[in-house]
Amino acid sequence: MQNLNIDTHEEEENEVKLIDYFHIALRYKWLVIFIFLAVFFAVNIYTARAPRIYKASSRILLEDKQPNTVFFTTITQSASFINNNIEILTSTPLMRIIYQIVQKDNKFKSLPISQIKGDPVPYLKDNISVDSQRDTDILTISFQSTSPEETMIVANAAANGLMQLNTNHARVEFKNTREFLAGQLDEVERRLRGSEEDLRSFKIENGISLLSEETKQLIEQSSDLEALLSEAETELEVADKQLNFLNSELTKQDSILLDVNSILTSPLLDKLREDVVTNQTRYVNLLTLSGYSPSHPELESLKQEIENAKRKLNEEIIRITSVKVGSSDPLAYRANIIEKIATAQVEQNIANSKVASLTNAVDEYNRKMLLLPDTEIELARLQRNFEINDKIYSMLTEKYEDAKIAEKSKIGNVRIVEEAQVPNKPIKPNKKLNLMISIVLGIALGVGMALLMHALDSKIRTFDDVRKFVALPILGTIPFIHVYESDIDHIEKMMTDSEDTDEDKLKIIRQQIESRLITHYAPKSSVSESFRILRTNIVAKRKEKKPMTILITSSGPKEGKSTALSNLAIALAQMDEKVILVDLDLRRPVVHTLFGQDKEMGVSDFLVDKSTKIERFIKKSRVPSLDLITSGYIPPNPSELLASHRTDEVLDILKEKYDWILLDSPPAIAVTDTMILANKVDILLLVVRVSMADKQVIKRAKELLTNIDVNITGAIINGVQPHKYYSSYEYNYYYYYYYGREEEESKRMPKISRKNKSIS
Repeated sequence: MQNLNIDTHEEEENEVKLIDYFHIALRYKWLVIFIFLAVFFAVNIYTARAPRIYKASSRILLEDKQPNTVFFTTITQSASFINNNIEILTSTPLMRIIYQIVQKDNKFKSLPISQIKGDPVPYLKDNISVDSQRDTDILTISFQSTSPEETMIVANAAANGLMQLNTNHARVEFKNTREFLAGQLDEVERRLRGSEEDLRSFKIENGISLLSEETKQLIEQSSDLEALLSEAETELEVADKQLNFLNSELTKQDSILLDVNSILTSPLLDKLREDVVTNQTRYVNLLTLSGYSPSHPELESLKQEIENAKRKLNEEIIRITSVKVGSSDPLAYRANIIEKIATAQVEQNIANSKVASLTNAVDEYNRKMLLLPDTEIELARLQRNFEINDKIYSMLTEKYEDAKIAEKSKIGNVRIVEEAQVPNKPIKPNKKLNLMISIVLGIALGVGMALLMHALDSKIRTFDDVRKFVALPILGTIPFIHVYESDIDHIEKMMTDSEDTDEDKLKIIRQQIESRLITHYAPKSSVSESFRILRTNIVAKRKEKKPMTILITSSGPKEGKSTALSNLAIALAQMDEKVILVDLDLRRPVVHTLFGQDKEMGVSDFLVDKSTKIERFIKKSRVPSLDLITSGYIPPNPSELLASHRTDEVLDILKEKYDWILLDSPPAIAVTDTMILANKVDILLLVVRVSMADKQVIKRAKELLTNIDVNITGAIINGVQPHKYYSSYEYNYYYYYYYGREEEESKRMPKISRKNKSIS
């Protein structure tokens, strides 16, 4: 039950705080509205002026489905293969390829990228993005730009560039063969042209154009053998180059794979291995205990953890090896190289034996050629050289074309699934999102600034401030009393200088001063009801039917203590009990002005003149049962007078004549008068004026009174505006029940100014 009460109290306290925060925002409503409008218009102006950003996307498929088994389990295409291609797509070499492709487009000069001075790679990197589709081998390549056409062109260029780079890598082996054959073809073409020119020149110089049939047959056979020998030597050189390339690739892969420590040295791998070993040991230990079967939930959970750690270990190993080896399946890649080396070695052996046999046959035909006549031998030699070079050239041309076809037929594992299209609408700025952001940000900044201003504000503003900084029982809350702008000193001077003041004007001034005694002149108003509530709370403090002395003070000036004291005195007098109001503020007295009395012949005169009696200084007021003792003249030593035994005599005499003795005093923080009087009274009340009282001053005033062992009975909160501190239902009832009549009373009040001000 006690916990329930505590929770209810906390809920109520939180609710009050939320209401207080609302009141804080309401108090700074113009600041909140200004900041909200500033943010709202700033964001919307930015949205209107911000460049429109478009986005286009192309999609590619990565085809690499060779299964591989590593350590614990069999997996298909690893995530590292996809991540490697993502990194390639954002690399500088590919960016340059993309730019070259874009430059070939017909619309290049109209694109923003054409206006870039210097290197375009940073521009491409900043605006390109690559995303992988979950559980697929598809990558989405996106590009953002202020030009819709450029987004489409660059997105497609990126897809084509990756496919081109991937294909070039797959064709590197065939490219080496093609380049070698191209070099050989150029050299044989030069030899063919030289031999053709030599044969033509010899025929012209010697007048010989025909050879015998036997010689022609010998030359034909010899040239065929020479062509075959040259073809065999070319095949041998191609086989040697291919074998050297494959051996270098195998050496490179073996050097990486054999250095296991350099590949598998990783903090994450060490952690995963440690997890596998630790969990496996724990699994075995638990399995040996009684009550733990393989189907036990804890063992099942531990087994699942082991499997997860193994899977992560496999993926990390594959990722590291694929990055360092250059393939998502390094073992399969190495096996493929070994297979190619075996084939190349067989082709090399065949080419070697073919070259050896053809060399012997060519040598045999060369010996036969030496038996011919000199002129015919030379012609036969030139004719044979020409035919050999012609046949070799034809053979190399055929092999070169075959190599080109083989190179072109080799494709990579990247395939374009969907090409980018010109976007219809921009993706930035997002008008709806920016509108929502402007609204939320504007409200948040406005309320935040209001709370900051409140935190920096040193005045008491809300009931939350009252709870925190006053921390006293609240005996009454006095609504904001509207009076016409006037200054007490100025009014008092005008009343004193009656010869220079119009009689009607003096009458209006007196009526205006008396309007502060609202309990007497407007007894049915809401303010009067508030003073009656205060009266009820004070009467409840009187345990026995005996005279009570009440001292009302404030922490600082202009907080309405004199007005509150006067109205409280009237409210007590309305109970048909004898009440006297003594103005002990001997520094700046106000009570005599409120009741339209002269301050001369007051309490200070009694305290100074010990031969007089207090009855001489008691004055009747217009309120039945309420008497007054004004301050009298302003003495030079008020603190000493109040501390004298004469003051105690005054209070003792008044207690015999009156039920309630109310004392007015200066602010507690200013002088020591209040601290002197505080020990002489039964009830001490502190008036706190909302929007006027300073938090630190109140704290200091309480400390001063606490230091002399004085307990403050309670606080009177003055200047409360009902519409800020009550709920809407309570306020409507409060307003229509009380203010309806109060407005009728106010119509009969005299007016000398339209500018209103709260009571001080």
